[in-house]
Amino acid sequence: MISSKPKLVIPYGLKTLLEGVSRAVLKTRPQNITQFAAVYFKELILFREGNASLDIKDLVKQFQQVKGKYHKQS
Repeated sequence: MISSKPKLVIPYGLKTLLEGVSRAVLKTRPQNITQFAAVYFKELILFREGNASLDIKDLVKQFQQVKGKYHKQS
């Protein structure tokens, strides 16, 4: 019997993005994770504009180093 179940392909960089935001959430422990994630990705997009030549994995790594010192949100 042939299975018609589609194979899911994880887009390149998705795992890196999710790991990056997860580390930031665990480090800062924000009260509102959804709001925190929105700000995190907005800042990452701005960071990417200044570092367009970086691969997504290098981009997230450098972003964490530069912006990794998030303040706890109250």
